[in-house]
Formats: sequence, C-alpha cells, structure tokens
Amino acid sequence: MQYIEEKNLYRFTIIGPETDIHDRLHYHCLFAMLQEAACLDAERHGFGSAEMDDLSACWLLLRMKVSMEKIPKWKDKIYIRTWSQGFERLFFNRDFDIFDQDENLIGTATSVWVIAHQGDHHPVRPTSIPGMEVFNCTTPSTRKAGKIAPIPEEKRADLTKFTRYADYSEIDRNMHVNNTRYIAWSEDCAYTLIDHADPITELTINYASEVHPGEEVQLYCCPVEDKVIVDGIEAQSGRHVFTTEIIGRKTT
Repeated sequence: MQYIEEKNLYRFTIIGPETDIHDRLHYHCLFAMLQEAACLDAERHGFGSAEMDDLSACWLLLRMKVSMEKIPKWKDKIYIRTWSQGFERLFFNRDFDIFDQDENLIGTATSVWVIAHQGDHHPVRPTSIPGMEVFNCTTPSTRKAGKIAPIPEEKRADLTKFTRYADYSEIDRNMHVNNTRYIAWSEDCAYTLIDHADPITELTINYASEVHPGEEVQLYCCPVEDKVIVDGIEAQSGRHVFTTEIIGRKTT
C-alpha cells in the first residue's frame, strides 16, 4: 500500500491470494483495503490506532455498503479515496471512492462507525473526545448503508446451514472475529446460489454483535428476489451476529 499525498489516494496492488478462481478480487479483501484506508486516514487526522489506544478506545464498524461497476483482478492496482462525512450523535459516517489503475471510478462505498471503550466495547460519545470535530463535514453524504431485515427464524429450518468457528486466525486486536471474515463467510454461502461466473456487484452488511474466540456461528443463506441474504447466528446463545445482502450480475 502506498499513499499518494497530492491526490489523497491510497494505492493497493492485488496479489494472487486475494483473488478467486476467475482472478477477481474477493470482496472480503476489498473490504480489508477499504478499512485499511479508513484507519490510515483516521491516523492522518490524529485518531489512528495508537492515539485510540491512548484513549482506551477503538473504532468499530456497524454497517457498510460497497457497489462495484467493475471488479479488479490479480496484479491490478487500485486506488481508494476516503473521507469523513462527520458524525451524528454516536455515529460516524465515512465514504469511499474506488478507482482502477487508470484512475477511472469503478466503485463506491459508504460506512457507519462508532467509537467504543476497548474493554467492554460500549459506545463513546464523540463530543467527549477533544479534537474529534476534525471529522465534521459540512456536506452530508447522499450514500446510505441501510438496515437489512434478517431472515425470519421460522424460515431458517428450511435453509441449508453452514458452520464457521471463531478460531485463532479469525480474531483481531479487538479480541473478536474481524469483520472482514463475515464477508468471506457470506461469499462462501452466496456462491451456493450465485453462479461462479457472476461477479458480485453490490454487498451490504449490518453487524449486530461480536463473535468471541471459540464461538460457533451458524450461517443461513436465502434468495430474495434478485438478492441473496446471509444471516449469521451464534450457535449456543442464538444471538444474531450479522446480516449480509448480496447482489450478483451475469458477466457480458
């Protein structure tokens, strides 16, 4: 990754392990790039991981939507621009533009975040942190990462169930399953209903609760009109973990 200061762009080069059987960039890897750009942009404004550690706080992602006109491939370079859309009450809004290696716009994204205590992950009011007004934005975003209705519980019994575990490689510095792993789990499920030749063109995820080391998550996958809905449910407690909405399109 390289930051190009004069253009406010983060450049990433796509490597083989980040791509699928068609050499297309996996969405969970794209999400990782977007979030790395977000973290580095927060750091440039004085609220990166080191500064948040000093405050015993962390950034937590609540919702994110990514829409792609073109899926980049192995060895391609992509550029990401990201900026804060300010905060309202507890919630921070952040947008992204995604460009191909010729700097043509190929995708957009929007996201909702909160600041939380590192220990219990309870939200922190932005106004309680000096200097946080640096993230205010005078032009509200027109992009929305909406809420997705989970699959009704009574319908799950008729659906194929997948199982994933919060093993060591899934856990991040916040001591829970990294949110990009939910995207990977959702991709695995969705491609049981979407032909492998179909690129995913839009993916929205709502995060409902954390998954801690050793927990088991049951995944349910359901087609709804032109979409695929994936729900994650913690096995022992029945706790709703996340819901993903995925839209695919036939290649031309």
